[in-house]
Amino acid sequence: MGSDLGRASIDQMTGASAVGQRGRRRDDLLNAEAMLGIVRFLMARPTGDQLCQHLVLRVLSEHETRQATLMLFGVDGSLHVIGSFGSTAADLSGLSSLSLWAPEPLADTVRTGEPVFLTSDSPARTNYPRLNGGHGSTDPLVTWPLSLPNQRVGALQLTFASEPDENALRADLNGVGAVLALYLSLVTGAGTEHGPDGSGSADGGLTTVNAVAAESPGVSRRKAAPKELSERQLIVLRMMAKGLTNAQIAKRIGFSESTVRQETMVVYRYFGVGGRHEAVRLADMRGMLTE
Repeated sequence: MGSDLGRASIDQMTGASAVGQRGRRRDDLLNAEAMLGIVRFLMARPTGDQLCQHLVLRVLSEHETRQATLMLFGVDGSLHVIGSFGSTAADLSGLSSLSLWAPEPLADTVRTGEPVFLTSDSPARTNYPRLNGGHGSTDPLVTWPLSLPNQRVGALQLTFASEPDENALRADLNGVGAVLALYLSLVTGAGTEHGPDGSGSADGGLTTVNAVAAESPGVSRRKAAPKELSERQLIVLRMMAKGLTNAQIAKRIGFSESTVRQETMVVYRYFGVGGRHEAVRLADMRGMLTE
């Protein structure tokens, strides 16, 4: 009987081990599918706001994520909002352009390269005046660094409906953060050498998505991004920033709507973006909207 019990115990342990291995394989497959999903989404060149929405509603929804703010570490040494979802104007009022030395979790994350985890009653909140004393949300908050080897690209700030499982969140953000850092560095040209006008140098740093696509076998070639914008393109850009449509811009400058549309596409290629929203944001960061 003892040997039978021993065999039964071994069979149970073996069965449990097999179930555990199958579970781990399923988890690995789910994680791989999730990563593939976000890569496919990024291939559509979303705006920063669309990317934050995707993170909240799809990628990190299991953590009860409420809000996401994406910050880019600019060439001027400060942080700039390039996308948000679930945030109010008050939430973003102190984050539009953030000094790297500001008493903010985002600044600390970029400066140190380490994430910041703040629960609703965390004593560490006293280190951040905007979050302390009712000046900010008391929801659990996490800031995560977006970095590449020897390069800090930016940071992601998330808030949650309830305190997330830190280990599970870290596991998810390790993969998501790496993909976001690479995507931002390619799309915005972060990490490239910049000339006085803020345009990317063709000699150093990472190339833009347009250049990568043009040099990749099997990918249709796109027109190269211009090294600088013409006076007319700058005028179009500044009118875009004022919210004018292509038809309104055409009427203002005396050219056809088709010509204006062509000029806006040049502006998009210059910034390496897919729409007005991001083009205007990057132009504002570079001080290109002042006449």
